[in-house]
Formats: sequence, structure tokens, C-alpha cells
Amino acid sequence: MSIPISYNQSPPDLIRARTSVRRFNAEVVAGEARQELERCCQAAQKGPFGGVCRFRLIDNHVGSGAQGERVGAYGTISGARTYLAGATGSGGFSLEDFGYLFELLLLKVTDLGLGSCWLGGSFTRSRFAKAMDLREEEILPAVSPIGIPTKQRSFVDRVIRWGAGSKRRKSWAELFYDAETAAPLSENRAGQFATALEMVRLAPSASNRQPWRCLKEGEMMHFCLQRFPGYQAITQTDLQRIDMGIAMAHFDLAMETAGIEGRWQVLDSPLLRAKPLKRPEAWQKAEYLVSWRAEAALNGLPEI
Repeated sequence: MSIPISYNQSPPDLIRARTSVRRFNAEVVAGEARQELERCCQAAQKGPFGGVCRFRLIDNHVGSGAQGERVGAYGTISGARTYLAGATGSGGFSLEDFGYLFELLLLKVTDLGLGSCWLGGSFTRSRFAKAMDLREEEILPAVSPIGIPTKQRSFVDRVIRWGAGSKRRKSWAELFYDAETAAPLSENRAGQFATALEMVRLAPSASNRQPWRCLKEGEMMHFCLQRFPGYQAITQTDLQRIDMGIAMAHFDLAMETAGIEGRWQVLDSPLLRAKPLKRPEAWQKAEYLVSWRAEAALNGLPEI
């Protein structure tokens, strides 16, 4: 699928530059930046698995206003007057589609010089649902404050970043694997996928768990989910499925930037074929999700 949002800056540069922002200057997002974000919200409606999502900018008015009760996040966000919220269905790969599209939008926020922060739990879900006119068949997986960041990080922000280990990311050896050599995938062996995999490694994830695992098999890259034990039970939404959509978005953006065409396909699990390989412990319970095939290897196969 073609990526529905265009950027003024290089997407890999935006991925490297973006950080979570929790303190804002208490101004509503307006003017050309708001118009561009609203246009992008209209464009980002269908994810790579075909799931339909909808997104809306919601202003947090002081006191009561046209949108009724104030929306917001508790305990971690200060000064935010505008939020990006999204809704999707509850079946199929809807959460992966949501994560994919929401991350594309947050990178556009970065492209416009604004700050953002993924929130999957610590927000007033019922009030956002009301502001979104949430439909019976929809869920509201995540929101993000957006706006002009303050120059200084708060103490709470520094504590959260330290606790989440935002700067401590897993190595290539832990995340990426080579089906041909039965060994961790090196950047050299990754070839045309090297930059895209580094963008996957840099992707944000709930509690910085980085649940994605990628298996290179020729001109294909298989994406798998390695769940963190017990994590799904303590969250209302399966955030690690959203994380997989974020990783897919980073991969797609990098491959498109490099001018390499391909598409997503759901295949018979490559992990079953890879069983004879001596997979590292980090792969023992990985769940296959989807594969990306370079155009040269497609041979007329249909898209997912």
C-alpha cells in the first residue's frame, strides 16, 4: 500500500528526532499546522491490513464548552490544550492498523515542529469517547497530546523516561534474525533492509518492551510478536499489537524513502519452517504476524 501521508523532512530523520513530550505551552494547535493535521487525519483512514480507522483533533477547553467535559491525561501531561485521538473496530488486525496510522500521524506532528506522546492508558477514556462520538462497534485504543513543547522537561517527565528506559534499546542481535545463517542478523547481512530495521529498532513501544522480532528470509522480512509475560493482563488494550503496527509503519517509511517497492502479505508461519534453526531465547514464544516482500519477489501475488 502507498503511505497516505507525505512529509517535508526525511521520515528516517523524523523517526530519529521524535521524543515523547509531556509538558506543553498551553496553546491550542491552530492555523496552518492544524489545517495540515486535519487533512492528514482524513487521509489516514485505512491501514495495511485493510482496517478502517478515524482520527480527530480535540481541544481541551478551559471550563465547559462546545465539546462538553474537559478531556485530558492524569498525572503525566501538563499544559496540553489539543489532543489527537483515534477510533477503530475491535476485530481482525484493527489494533495493528491503528498503531500504523497513528504513528504516521505523530511523525507528521514532529514534521510540523510540534511535540506528542503516545498514551495507551493514562487518559480519561470516557471523555475522549464522548468527544469522538465513539460508535458502538468502535474502541479508542490511544490518544496523544500535541502542541509546542516547553523548553524544560519536568521532574515527572525525567522519571518516566528513566523508568521506561527510552534510551536503552535492544540490540540487533536480540531483535533481528537471519533464516539463512541461523544466526542473529548483522547490519551487513541485512542489505537493503538495514536502514528500515534500524528504524524498527528505534520505534516507540509500551513501556519500551520492543516486542517485535524480524526474520529475514531472502527478499522477505517476517514480522513476529514476542509478548512480554503478563503485560496484556494489566492493560485495557492489547498495546503490544499496537506496537507491531508502529514497527510496520517505520519499516514502510524507510523502504519507501529508499525507493524500494514491496507489499505486506500474511503467509504460512515462517517460524514453523525455521524450527530447525537454533533460535535465541528471545524468539522461543514469538507469534508470526505478517511479511513484507520486495517487489522483485512478489511474482504477481495479491496484497493482503
